[in-house]
Amino acid sequence: MSRVASIERTPKKRAVLEKDKLSKKSSIINAAAFLLQKKDWSQLSMDEVAKRAKIAKGTLYLYFPTKEDLCLRVHNIDYEAWFRDLIDYLVSNPKVTPEKFANWFVDSMNNHPRFLKLLPIVPTILEKNASIETIREFKTNLRNQILEVIPLLISSLNFPNEEASFFFLMQCHALAVGSWSHGFPSANVKEALNEQSLNIFMIDYVQFVKRSVLTLILGQTK
Repeated sequence: MSRVASIERTPKKRAVLEKDKLSKKSSIINAAAFLLQKKDWSQLSMDEVAKRAKIAKGTLYLYFPTKEDLCLRVHNIDYEAWFRDLIDYLVSNPKVTPEKFANWFVDSMNNHPRFLKLLPIVPTILEKNASIETIREFKTNLRNQILEVIPLLISSLNFPNEEASFFFLMQCHALAVGSWSHGFPSANVKEALNEQSLNIFMIDYVQFVKRSVLTLILGQTK
């Protein structure tokens, strides 16, 4: 084979290799997403993911150095799906009451159970052990989706400006994450709160989030 022919084939070979890498990466993410639909993050093992993706465990770690890195990639996809639902809802409801939006908000989270399961551990666990590249990609996608939603929030909920809309989204995120442990306490905490004088700390997560989102909207629009 001539040197010229070899050079001409190199880009094609590189493209095939890149396509194979993307295919493997997609298979791994899909395998993890499937398993996380059925179990909690703490129960997920990289062995299971490799087996379902039909690759060697060593190969899996070449693409995702930690379980947290992989789970953050899954959460990134789920966040995109949630934002698509939010955009569709706001486009279909150019003027929506605060009460209706608060109801939609909690219903949307119930419609994305895997997203809701991972949401509370993103800042405390996943982002702490994910690669800088994955964190940067996650934050960039999140920023782009927020920028797309902000004008719709201003229009649909009569928020005064972009800053108010952004602040509202960040508050909703903090609310959903912060109240999770109160709505779904560990077994030990639940047992400790069984006493009548302590059960005030047991909250209905859905109702608490709904009322809080409503309060946030009214505070921004009055």
